Amino acid sequence: MTPDQGSLINVDRCLVPQTAIGSECLRVGLAREVRVEPVPRPCFPGGIKYAAFYNAHIADKQQVHLQPIAASRSSGVLIPGAGPLLPVGSTQDYTIPRTASSGPDVRVRVFTPPGARPASGWPGCVYFHGGGWVLGTIDTENVVCSNLCARGGAVVVTVDYRLAPEDPFPAAVDDCWEAVRWVVARGPELLGLDLGRLATGGSSAGGNLAALLSVPVADNTATAETTPSWRENEQTPALPAPKMLWYRRHYLPRESDWAHPEASPLLWDGDWSRLPRAVIVCGELDVLRDEGVAFGDRLNKAGVRADVHVLEGQPHPFLAMDGVLEDGRRAITYFCEALKEL
Repeated sequence: MTPDQGSLINVDRCLVPQTAIGSECLRVGLAREVRVEPVPRPCFPGGIKYAAFYNAHIADKQQVHLQPIAASRSSGVLIPGAGPLLPVGSTQDYTIPRTASSGPDVRVRVFTPPGARPASGWPGCVYFHGGGWVLGTIDTENVVCSNLCARGGAVVVTVDYRLAPEDPFPAAVDDCWEAVRWVVARGPELLGLDLGRLATGGSSAGGNLAALLSVPVADNTATAETTPSWRENEQTPALPAPKMLWYRRHYLPRESDWAHPEASPLLWDGDWSRLPRAVIVCGELDVLRDEGVAFGDRLNKAGVRADVHVLEGQPHPFLAMDGVLEDGRRAITYFCEALKEL
């Protein structure tokens, strides 16, 4: 899909703080100890709810980057706190034969809204799950996908892309591109899509994949020293800077790939005015916050509408915690409303 073929929904979900919020303290679980962090930030209701849930259900779990990958993959739910699946018209899995790259066939899951197909066809969203390019499966964000389908009125195609370190960059990019090509080629006939109303979207690593599929990209040089949010939130418990760099080390093991044109959309030097609209949601307490904001700023300066929402007191995984966090539900609503506007 070229940038002028539809709109982009980019969920740039952000990192969690090591900081405490309000009267609640975040208990940061380490290998053999738990420490309580101070409270340097103002009190936000959503942050207090997150801190309470984190302490009750997450703090005593081992951090992903401090245990074998297999243990994290076998532990069940990637992020607890999701809301219920919403009923949709139908759900069906497909296996896509590869046409533009090498590797195994790609599995996708298609969520179709209830009711009769509109005369012009359904709007569509190709959605990529999060997990740092290392974790997650086609089942990881079924709740988000069911919301986008049922509340956004769109056919949602979610992609089971390959993961690092077994399949490092650019395997995930290749798989996601195969899925987009398949949707464009087969969507009208097989899925009842209107290709004039097509979006890409994703959370965390999936937000990166969604954005870079809409733009050729030029650089991925962000480090812990380059943006304030990396320094401010480098010890956040859900996604501390060492954990984010651990993900990068697995996904981009060759340092020469950090500047590869398909690693990050942020510093693309092409014509940004041709890019599609974006909806970007970041947590205030995420090391990646400033990169999401910068992406939106570049679009807006080029005359492309980019709605950027930075939710106060929220860490990286809040989108997947819509069952316990109002801001998680609010973020999903932003994306559903954008799909309705396609």
